[in-house]
Amino acid sequence: MTDVDLERPKRRREVTVERLLDAALETFAEQGFAAASIEDVCSRGGFTRGAFYSSFASKDQLFAALYTREAGRDLARVEELVAGLAAEPDPLAFVVERCIALFRHDRAWSIVAAEYALHAARHPAAAELLRRHQSGFQAHLVTLIERAVADTGLQLAVTPAQLARALCAQHDGVTLRGLTDPAHADDLERSALRLLLNGAVAGRAAD
Repeated sequence: MTDVDLERPKRRREVTVERLLDAALETFAEQGFAAASIEDVCSRGGFTRGAFYSSFASKDQLFAALYTREAGRDLARVEELVAGLAAEPDPLAFVVERCIALFRHDRAWSIVAAEYALHAARHPAAAELLRRHQSGFQAHLVTLIERAVADTGLQLAVTPAQLARALCAQHDGVTLRGLTDPAHADDLERSALRLLLNGAVAGRAAD
C-alpha cells in the first residue's frame, strides 16, 4: 500500500468533518442548538447517522469542533494583524481599523455561539466545555498581544491576560448587539475598541 493509498481515507474523513461542520453551523443557526437534532445536521449535510458517529460522539462534541474551527480562523486574522503592526506610526489606530476590516460579523456563527452560551448556562458539562475552549483561545491571544507589545514598544497599563479577556468580552458583547442592530455594529465596535485600547495602553517605550 502506497502513501497515497493511506492518505485517501484521511482526506475523505477531513472532507466529511468539514461538511458536517458546515451543516452544523447552518442548522444550529437556523433551528437553535437545543432544538436541532443530529438527524437534522446529517440531513442538511447529506450524511447518515453512522457517518456522524464515525467523527463525533455527541452534538456537544460537534460544537466543540465547530468552535475550534471558527476560533482558529479568528486567531489567523489576529496573526495577520500583528504581522503588520510594527511598521505603523499609530499602532492603536491601525489595530482598530484592521479589526473592523478583518472581523466582519458572521451572523450564523454569532447566533450559534450565543445559543450555545445559553445552553451552557443551564448545563454544567457544556459550561465546562465552553470555558475550556475559551481559555485556550485567550491563551493564544495573550501570546499574540505579547508579540505585538514587543514589536511596537507599547507599554500596557494592564497585563496581557487582562487585556485578552477584556477584548474577548468586548467583542462578544458588540457581536451580540449586532445581531439585532447590524447597521451600527461597525461603529459600535470601533468606538468600544478605541476606548478599551486607549485605557489599556500606557504609552510607548520611547515616549
